Amino acid sequence: MRIVDTKGQLCPAPLIAAKRALKETIGGESFILLTDNQTSFDNLSRFLKDNKTDFQVSESGGLWTLTITKTAGEVAQTNPEDYCAPSISHFEKGNYVVVISSDKMGEGDEELGHLLMANFIKALKDLDKLPQKMVFYNNGVKLVTTLSPVIEHLKDLEKMGVEVLLCATCVNHYSLASSVGAGTVSNIYTIAEAMASAGKIVKP
Repeated sequence: MRIVDTKGQLCPAPLIAAKRALKETIGGESFILLTDNQTSFDNLSRFLKDNKTDFQVSESGGLWTLTITKTAGEVAQTNPEDYCAPSISHFEKGNYVVVISSDKMGEGDEELGHLLMANFIKALKDLDKLPQKMVFYNNGVKLVTTLSPVIEHLKDLEKMGVEVLLCATCVNHYSLASSVGAGTVSNIYTIAEAMASAGKIVKP
């Protein structure tokens, strides 16, 4: 049976893959689609139900396996993006860039500095206007590793449309290339360009 693997992909990519597979499948035949994203699974389920398409689901360890059977009818000509309900409510962005050069905020007590930085990044998600971009350099790149206490907040900000840029020289200096958990490892020119074109720069 054909397997359509969309693990690691966010909406609308799994929906586009499902729609394409349905078009390529003969009526009455089935294929398997894999997704490891809860939102993508929810949106896929709505799409398949709206198209009166039979499917069975199993879930294990955050991986959803959908066995999809094509019915005799045609797939509705809907836009996959219409099913991409955002998991986070707002996407409006302001004309500013947040630059972070340390894994702590301010001077003084180190533990307090780490706590303040974590709270600052978490608070960004609740602002009326999100930053256009977030730039991490020097010691700040440590915040964007898989073991960082704020990595899930940074992933959320990416989902909300905030571009996260990491200094490649800094990532390599601290030997973090294999543990980057979000964002794009970029060069200093791109980072300088992002900062130069910003209406405002916010540096906590």
